[in-house]
Amino acid sequence: MMRSQTNIFAFTIITFVMMMLFTPEKASSQSVRVLVPAGSFHSVLPEVEGEPIQVDSFFMDETAITNEQYAEFLRENPEWRRSNIPPIFTYDGYLKTWKSDLEPDYEEVGENRPVTRVSWYAANAYCSEQGGRLPTLNEWEYSAQLLGIEDEAEMNRFSSKLISWYSGIDANNLPEVGSTGIETTTGVKDQFGLVMEWVADFKPIIADEISLDCGTVGRMQTLNSVYSYAASIRYITRMSFNPKITTGMVGFRCAYDESDRSDQTKHEVTL
Repeated sequence: MMRSQTNIFAFTIITFVMMMLFTPEKASSQSVRVLVPAGSFHSVLPEVEGEPIQVDSFFMDETAITNEQYAEFLRENPEWRRSNIPPIFTYDGYLKTWKSDLEPDYEEVGENRPVTRVSWYAANAYCSEQGGRLPTLNEWEYSAQLLGIEDEAEMNRFSSKLISWYSGIDANNLPEVGSTGIETTTGVKDQFGLVMEWVADFKPIIADEISLDCGTVGRMQTLNSVYSYAASIRYITRMSFNPKITTGMVGFRCAYDESDRSDQTKHEVTL
């Protein structure tokens, strides 16, 4: 009798171990975070005083938030589902391409694509739930300039492509996150070439004094370069946003204060 009980116990332990070894591990919904070290950059906004702008170090998601990650957020936060979200936080287009509250239309858009048609309010709520926040405008722009391109001709070629991309983002055929091949020196991917992204302060104070026209874009070209012109288009486009808009050309990623260190950190880089 004792031997029989011992055999049953041993069999149970072995079975449990085998299940742990061979059962697929559920993917984590938390993004990989990379450290963007402190530094400074020149903004295209001529009204900003005290340039270059100083930016403290912070963490930022390696890639934009995907449909899969956002669906996981909605499972835990039903108040942000399409059928529940109050109209004060979004327009009618919120997640309109999804099959249902919790089902992105993967057959139509594919997997591992950036979530879009999410209002600023919803994006902000997602980042808060992850223990982070939307990056500030200056954090996003500072990170975006860390491309490691030293040759002026190469930068001009890149910036010309950037201008063309801003003029024709194909919201219906978005590539997978991490697929653009554009990566900063700190490891942040796809700040260009995938979707535009929400930032915390997308309407800086000076926006009320600037008209949204091509002439304004030209006057904002303070750095006298092709890249600064491309950046001007980005600034002007952001200024036209309303926090409730739900466009297919805008996604988001989260930022985190450096004190909020995570086991998901990919690496730390200093300049």
